[in-house]
Amino acid sequence: MKRYKLLPALITALTLLGGCESQLDKVNPNAVTSENYFKTAAELEKGVNAAYTTLNGSYLVGNCYIWLHDLRSDDFVGTTLADDRGEILRGTLGVNNSYVERVWKGFYIVIHRANVVINNTVTDNEALKNRVVAEAKFLRAFSYFELASLWGGVPLITKPVSDFNGFVPRSTQQAVYEAAINDLKEAAEMLPATYDARDNGRATKGAANALLGRIYMQIGDFANAKTYLEKVRSSGLYSLVDDSNDNFREESEFNKESIFECIFSPNPSAAEDEGDDYAQGLYRESTNGTRQYDMNTGNGVVLPAPDLKKDFEASDVRKKAAYYETGDIWAGGEMTQESWKKYTLSYKNATPGNVASAINRRMIRYAEVLLMLAECENETGSLANAISRLNDIRNRPDLKTAKLAQFPNTAFPCKTKDDVMKAIIHERKVELAGEQVRNRDILRWRASGKLALAGSDPITYFQANRHELLPIPQSEIDRNIALGTGGVPAQNPGY
Repeated sequence: MKRYKLLPALITALTLLGGCESQLDKVNPNAVTSENYFKTAAELEKGVNAAYTTLNGSYLVGNCYIWLHDLRSDDFVGTTLADDRGEILRGTLGVNNSYVERVWKGFYIVIHRANVVINNTVTDNEALKNRVVAEAKFLRAFSYFELASLWGGVPLITKPVSDFNGFVPRSTQQAVYEAAINDLKEAAEMLPATYDARDNGRATKGAANALLGRIYMQIGDFANAKTYLEKVRSSGLYSLVDDSNDNFREESEFNKESIFECIFSPNPSAAEDEGDDYAQGLYRESTNGTRQYDMNTGNGVVLPAPDLKKDFEASDVRKKAAYYETGDIWAGGEMTQESWKKYTLSYKNATPGNVASAINRRMIRYAEVLLMLAECENETGSLANAISRLNDIRNRPDLKTAKLAQFPNTAFPCKTKDDVMKAIIHERKVELAGEQVRNRDILRWRASGKLALAGSDPITYFQANRHELLPIPQSEIDRNIALGTGGVPAQNPGY
């Protein structure tokens, strides 16, 4: 099979020759450019597939993205992390941290591939073309939201880069958020609410609206966040699964709680059509990020943090969905140490050690939408509605059977706005532990002064004017000559 890939920069020999010869300074009318690369909507769909597979790949959700988010939160402690992951965990990371560089690079590959799809000249099958472009806008928005929330202002690129003159400076963080919001609003208008099973994993209208809620919350616009989150709730398409564990098992992927998933395959060669990034499927082999979390037989690289374990109430069965305690039973017998459980194959695989897991990552699920709505209701003045959304979670059948106390209760009286916020902070921590959410929650609550409601800053190494943002990778500073020329410095404070 012929393999073809779009490079992040489509640089031709003519660009390098510049003005050496005037007769060379001409445009070839038959040249293939990024805009006319795809001839049909079906080919364009393969182009957006390539963006999905990058998101699922080892630079992002398949590995580095997981580590970068979770190790910056307070959900984990590391026992043997001595490499660049250890720097992330301890807050000592610098401009050459390989995980920081890979996540940055991974998102810009997604953006480039999305840009090629968005800026197309395809004219056949308008319905398919519009859907695929909407998917690309969702993926571009997802990438820019991640970049803005982790790095602040970043280069905002909306067209394929085709030559050495394509360097752009950093835009402001607000401008990047606004670009992501615009993409998502346009995407939500064109994306379908659901797909046939063969297209599971593609962005939907619900995913776009849920991500709009995330972004608006991150910038403190709770009224707009509530508007888009309510669209998800009122759609009637989503509800909570009966058993919390079903959000992290292989057999229950694409369940009624799942809004957006990154797909992994136990048989990547077949799923990816001999490894071609422009294959029919959206699959990617499960890589090191999920393998490391499955080291649960006495060789754990990351363990649940003591403070996380203390936050689970005695009757909260979600603790058993999140991690194992000594003496718990797994497929291989009795657990001899505490170990992480979410997204691991330990419930059915008795093989000890470093076992690859192909369980899909639920990037956005309905429980998070309800918790986001609770925070929005609280911030916009409806404590009763906020409490109701919190209790929606606690009415999940497995929690109800365990008699987990409803709000208000002795521990969380919920009499004032601050009281309710304490309950929200607690509930988000135990419901979404280890799901790459806590890091951004901490950033948002710290910036708004809400983090103090939960006690002291949980990130013990935190230094103001340094740890709010990640460093711009040194490789990007060396490569992008325009990076610091647009009013935003090339590097973030403290690095």
